[in-house]
Amino acid sequence: AKQSFTHKKRYLLKGAYEKTYKKKKFLYSNTITRAPREYILKIQNMSAKKTEAFICDTENKGFLMEFIESNITKRLIPRGLSWFGCMGGLSLVAFMIQLGTGIFLMFSFIPSAAEAVSSIQRVSHSVPYGWLIHRIHAVGPHVMIGMVISHMLRILFKGIYRHPRELHWVSGACLLILTFIMYYTGYLLSAGNHSNHSVLSMTSVYALHIAGIPLTMGLFMGMHFFMVRRTGIYEPL
Repeated sequence: AKQSFTHKKRYLLKGAYEKTYKKKKFLYSNTITRAPREYILKIQNMSAKKTEAFICDTENKGFLMEFIESNITKRLIPRGLSWFGCMGGLSLVAFMIQLGTGIFLMFSFIPSAAEAVSSIQRVSHSVPYGWLIHRIHAVGPHVMIGMVISHMLRILFKGIYRHPRELHWVSGACLLILTFIMYYTGYLLSAGNHSNHSVLSMTSVYALHIAGIPLTMGLFMGMHFFMVRRTGIYEPL
């Protein structure tokens, strides 16, 4: 009798263990491997909130966070995105590169018909990495002109200049003309004593090249990008 009772007890313990194991396996499969979509989204939202709280307060994001979200992280990319459609933005990048290299060269350049060429040679041979910056500034206008012309041709062939984007075309045409003027004034400055100009005209060309034209281009660029934001980008980009 005692042996049968022990055998029966072992059988009951084995059955309880198997039932508990199956129950745990069922709970595990339903809570981990078959977790509902709401639970996964909840976890993702929690991690996103922690990341956002690390950058800025969730209740008061601040101007910088709102600007980044509205202009970068939450901006939708249009369908049919291509490099040829990004020539306008790449032209802006080329302009910024020209601006940076020009500021560097401005500290060593002498706007004189007799010393212009020698000052450029001094930058290329004496200043560390001056040859590279001078070469970038010399080749950059050709790249920028090609990008601006490609951008204008795309707008012309696709008819993007039509209503309500007429002013886009006008401001873009003005920027193209200013780009050619900027290139020509830079050529006159680099020519130096090879061009028959007086000191007064050389100084005037230099002032026009480093101040007059860049400020005018910046004004037209601001107007151009403001109108693009107001009317929207032509689909596809």
